[in-house]
Amino acid sequence: MTTQKPGTSALDSRVAGLVEGFGRDYPTYQYAFVNFLVDHLSDLSRSYGGDFQQILILAIIGQRRMNLRRRVDMADLPGPEAMAISASRLADVTGIPRETVRRKLESLRQKGWVVQGPDGGWSLAEDPDGRDLPVRRDHAEFDQRARLRIARLVAMLETFGRAPED
Repeated sequence: MTTQKPGTSALDSRVAGLVEGFGRDYPTYQYAFVNFLVDHLSDLSRSYGGDFQQILILAIIGQRRMNLRRRVDMADLPGPEAMAISASRLADVTGIPRETVRRKLESLRQKGWVVQGPDGGWSLAEDPDGRDLPVRRDHAEFDQRARLRIARLVAMLETFGRAPED
């Protein structure tokens, strides 16, 4: 068991302990992770017709919202413009050419998943009633499969390193 060192967060301490544990039987953990990753990427590929660039762009836009959501009460969540990201910044972050990013954003806009603000930044589109995001609603089945995959991965990882039950 790893104890928390002075000056480190509980998360840092937990990560250090996990890295130590993974080091003892890395091939087992690597197998579980790669199995999860291949299943998840295959599902994404089928869902998006193999367009991983579109997946990546949408994920980055969504992560901006999710990062703020983790830190702010939903009632205080800023408007879409505060969570927006420019096409140029998306191109810089992903390495995808700017014109390709613009085409992918237009495709996502046509699906009703993203909107472009007056300043040119892009954010997730919201339903007028504010109860759901169109992208979340349209990904409900995919998200259900993803939750199951993640739960299987966590359950599998939790069993590694334990003594077999009699």
